[in-house]
Amino acid sequence: MLSRKKVKKGAFAGLALHEDSLRYVELEHSSGGFNARRQEFVPLPSGCVSRESIQQFDTLEKAFNDLRSQIGKFTCPVVLGVPARDVMLRPINYDVPPGTPMEDIEDALALEFENYFPYPRAEAAASFAEVEAPVTAQDGEPHTTVLVATSRLECVNKLLRAAEHADMPLGAVEPMNVAFFRAAVGRQTRNEAYLVVGVESEVTNIILGYRDNAILFRTTLVELRNPASLDSEEALAPIVQDVQNTRTFAGNQYRGLAVQTLILGGNLGHSPKLKALLEAWTTPNVSVADIWSSWQIHSELGGVPGMEAAVGLALRDMI
Repeated sequence: MLSRKKVKKGAFAGLALHEDSLRYVELEHSSGGFNARRQEFVPLPSGCVSRESIQQFDTLEKAFNDLRSQIGKFTCPVVLGVPARDVMLRPINYDVPPGTPMEDIEDALALEFENYFPYPRAEAAASFAEVEAPVTAQDGEPHTTVLVATSRLECVNKLLRAAEHADMPLGAVEPMNVAFFRAAVGRQTRNEAYLVVGVESEVTNIILGYRDNAILFRTTLVELRNPASLDSEEALAPIVQDVQNTRTFAGNQYRGLAVQTLILGGNLGHSPKLKALLEAWTTPNVSVADIWSSWQIHSELGGVPGMEAAVGLALRDMI
């Protein structure tokens, strides 16, 4: 779920599964950037995806077929997103030199899988990637940090069957919050620690980035379905508190790591009230992600919000 393949030519699609809708985009390379060949939204009935977890696979399969009918047919590989709360992402440190063959680390993790995750390795779909992380407060020795993404195999198999029944040509399956991070951070090379915060109507994802890597993923359940919530300090306060808690944890976990930059995104990340609260209580350097500009994506529909995960999925094998 985390591995990168060689850059492929042609078009790729990303399909993100949100609480309210399927969000689909097809990208193709253009001079200096990308063209969005298609952008589609398919409404999802209440309860199909709840709090970023799939609850009704039959309903989801119907939505996949509705999407296929809407676009005619799928004409390029689709990278399918797994909602954040159906995936566990955890960085694990190993006392081995960076660059150690991943097969050796996978063998070690298989033996202690249940020490880190709440189900056996045999019941898990898992992917591994070495990431660059700062030195922890507990260990100053060189080590290798591996980001492990795992989901229950039953969930992934049901998702794959739904895609197969809709004649969807899958290029890959990837956690949506990983794809969201990729898109929101943009092309800029970073040499700092920063937070990326994706705000949706039921769940907010908080991701700690270090240089070009995501090294910590958290979700917070905040109810923002009422539009008035976006202007309410009381409604937005739990997000601000969890962001502050994440900054504090990062400083304790990684030897005083200072987070001075925050990137807001998601369908509701444009809230001026939330931006002001985060600037006042967490960090003064808060920006709102503009994936259309940062990735130079031309779209006839314009830069609609909430497409970061879908775009990040489509970009997976294109960059």
